[in-house]
Amino acid sequence: TGVQTCALPIWDVGAGSGSVGLEAARIAREGSVYAIEMDPDDHRLIQENAVRFGVTNLQPVLGRAPEAWARLPDPDAIYVGGSGRDVAMLVEEAWKRLAAGGRLVTACNSIENLAAVHALLRARSGDAAYWLVNIARGIEQLDRIRFEAINPTFLIAATKPSASPAVE
Repeated sequence: TGVQTCALPIWDVGAGSGSVGLEAARIAREGSVYAIEMDPDDHRLIQENAVRFGVTNLQPVLGRAPEAWARLPDPDAIYVGGSGRDVAMLVEEAWKRLAAGGRLVTACNSIENLAAVHALLRARSGDAAYWLVNIARGIEQLDRIRFEAINPTFLIAATKPSASPAVE
């Protein structure tokens, strides 16, 4: 099928409605996905969405990261969402738990968060990659359609290097 399965779990940190975690769970059907969210209403929404979409391998986790993932198994892949000031700290803490060879992706919506996460991942991974995503919404104005820009998002992805063999 071309779909890879993760040997270890996947974390969706700052899961919101759970859309990233739900999609990950649908792709990695044999794996486990943990959707970590601190807002009780969003946590309930993740549970409802998992039922609605028939996803059984997604576990909603109510709590504030990084404390909320203390008892979770180390992940093979992590998505750090959200737009708070703690993004760089969450990425740093998540990176510590990420399995060697694992992939971390995050979204930043401010230059400050982008710069902090860039510096962090650049120092830890030789393959950090960056994208600027712009989307515009079609607006009808008189008998024409024009496009109104929505705030851009920066996506950053990096692979944690495999453990180096011991030098003797």
